Amino acid sequence: MEAGKARKRAQSFFAAHNEAFTIAVFCLSACEVFFIYRNFRIPARALEQITLPMLGSFIAVFVALVACIVMLGASVLFGKRIENDRVLVAAAVCASVAPLVQLVAVHMLHQVWLILPCVIFTSGGCVCFLPEVVRRLAAAGVTCSVRCSIACCIELLVVAPLSSLVPLEVFIAFMSLIPLLMLVYFRLSEPASRAARIKAVPGQKVPKILLLTILMAGVMEGVVAAVDDAKMPSDVKMVIFSLAFVVSAVLIFAILLHLRGSFNSALFRMCLPVMAAGIALFVLEGNHALNGGSLLFLIGRQLFAATILALVVYLIRYQDSDYYLLSLGVVIGAMMGSFIGLMLFHFFGQAADPTLLPPAFIVFLLLFVFVSAMYLMNASNLKTRWGMTAIDDSDEQVGLTLEQSCLILADQWKLTKRECEIVALMARGKDKQAIAEKLFISEGTVKVHARNIYQKMGIHSKQELIGLVESTEESIKE
Repeated sequence: MEAGKARKRAQSFFAAHNEAFTIAVFCLSACEVFFIYRNFRIPARALEQITLPMLGSFIAVFVALVACIVMLGASVLFGKRIENDRVLVAAAVCASVAPLVQLVAVHMLHQVWLILPCVIFTSGGCVCFLPEVVRRLAAAGVTCSVRCSIACCIELLVVAPLSSLVPLEVFIAFMSLIPLLMLVYFRLSEPASRAARIKAVPGQKVPKILLLTILMAGVMEGVVAAVDDAKMPSDVKMVIFSLAFVVSAVLIFAILLHLRGSFNSALFRMCLPVMAAGIALFVLEGNHALNGGSLLFLIGRQLFAATILALVVYLIRYQDSDYYLLSLGVVIGAMMGSFIGLMLFHFFGQAADPTLLPPAFIVFLLLFVFVSAMYLMNASNLKTRWGMTAIDDSDEQVGLTLEQSCLILADQWKLTKRECEIVALMARGKDKQAIAEKLFISEGTVKVHARNIYQKMGIHSKQELIGLVESTEESIKE
């Protein structure tokens, strides 16, 4: 009895602080991703004994990519999704136990052959949490996802250097604890998120242009990661990473939260040009070019990641995109692009010191980015602000400010999708009968929704609702 009461109190606490815990669990998952990129502090010499030279420093990322492809293939081909409680528990156990095995068997007993199984279980277990984390983010909202990106930058500013400085035993203990903490959050917060549960809508596809944009950025990421791995000392790399996280947090706040810039502008007029400028600096020679180019690229990359995350949450929350397929597709696109960039560097990008990259390689890479961006950026896609539809001067956009206003109010007052639809129809002057016919529901249901809307927004009449929508429209136009 006491255990049941304690569980209910814990669930109530999670419900009252849902956004804060969503940000916390996203930061934990970001730590796991960072550790995957750092190969869980496995010595480079040990990695070279178990893998191909080209994949030595990226073996954990490669394993995570294979795990995502397997999960996506199981869903598309057989309709099987790795998202129930039993699978999440098994994934948490694997991701928690494998680092301990790595510590004892590899670092203490020097059984190098056990590295690969440990990496497989740790990376595979972490990947299983990915769709669930994205689902929780979509339930929390687009604004929360941007705050998550800012919190992630601040967190990694601390975690990145500490991950290399703390004793290995402390690092392994923290890495083993993260999946268990995430599992506890998923179990205790489930009742709180059930009302806002994001479900997969059958027949929805992952936008091809979104994946191609991510793939293009991933190619640049792979090239820069390979250059840094080959030519930059680890201590300098930590400093560059830390500076990039600081600047990125400020830019994410300024562009996505304060200025509310459009996805189109953030992706194609800010992120990609900054990333390309960082690579362009590699045409110069010396450590200043390496450090400056890497810093500039990482700032653009972090802003790109934050914008993509906000866009993914927007597509799931407002466009009924399939959260499972979209989350896996985005990660596969990013990782696959990174491996393409890695292979390009391995076969065509090698240059004798002090040259960082062959000039011809840089020219063709940036030409690829420019041509791809010209194709991907057009008037019919990625034209949405975070959580709303952007305005342009074309005749096709007439009336979209009302839709924007309703989405803004829905996000501000935590309205459900159905309540947002009813707000839009009421703002157009529709009565309860017309709304019921439009949405194929009863008039009684419309009355219940209207009463809930008034209570949430603190108003008492339809006219007050219309006034709120109109004032929001005016602020958008300004």
